[in-house]
Amino acid sequence: MSKFNMEVIKITIRESLYFSYAGIQSDFYGIVNVNMSSGMQEEVFAASRSINEVSIKGRDKPYFQSTKKEPLKFNVSFAFEDKWDDVKIREVAIWLTEQSYYQPLFFSEDPEKIYYALCVDDINLVHNCLRQGYITLAFRCDAPYAYSSIYNPPVYKWRYQPFDVQVNDTNGDKHKVIIENGKLTLNPNKTMWTEFRGKKWYEISN
Repeated sequence: MSKFNMEVIKITIRESLYFSYAGIQSDFYGIVNVNMSSGMQEEVFAASRSINEVSIKGRDKPYFQSTKKEPLKFNVSFAFEDKWDDVKIREVAIWLTEQSYYQPLFFSEDPEKIYYALCVDDINLVHNCLRQGYITLAFRCDAPYAYSSIYNPPVYKWRYQPFDVQVNDTNGDKHKVIIENGKLTLNPNKTMWTEFRGKKWYEISN
C-alpha cells in the first residue's frame, strides 16, 4: 500500500448519504446509507487494541510485551430508494458480498478517507414483503487505519526559448578573459596580488 498514506480514523459514515465500494457508487443501484436509530449516532472512534503480556508462576503482575491494534470493523445499513426486483437484488448481493479481496470503500461526506474492506459476519435483508427495505452488514478493514487518496501535483509545461549572447568585441582581453574570434577562454596567466599594489579599489573593480 505504498501509494497511500495511512491516516488516523476520522469516520463520518452516519452523516453520509452515499458511498462507493469496489469502484461502484451506491446511487448506481439506488442505494443510500441510512441510520436506523434515532437521536445521537454512535461511530467507531478508534480501532480496538489488545495488550500482549507474559505471566509466570509465582508472580501476580504479568510482564508487558507489546500492544496490538486490531483491523477496523464497523456496521452499516443501506436502504433501497425504490422497490427492487430479482435482478437488482442479485447484483447488489454479488457487489457487496462476493468480493474475493479487500476493496476500496469511501463515503460521500469524506471521500478523502478510503477504507479497504470486506463484508463479514451475518448480512441481513430487512423488508416489508413489498420489495422495500434495507440491508445491514459489517465491514472489516485490512488495517486499523483509513488511507488518504493519492495526491497528484500539477504538471507545469516548460516553454523553451533559445537566446543568443551578443559579444561586441571579437578580440581583446577583458578581466582576464581572452576573446578570440567570438570564443571565450580564461587567461592562463595567474593574477598576482602584487599587480594591485598601490591601486584604489575602484581601479581594481573596473
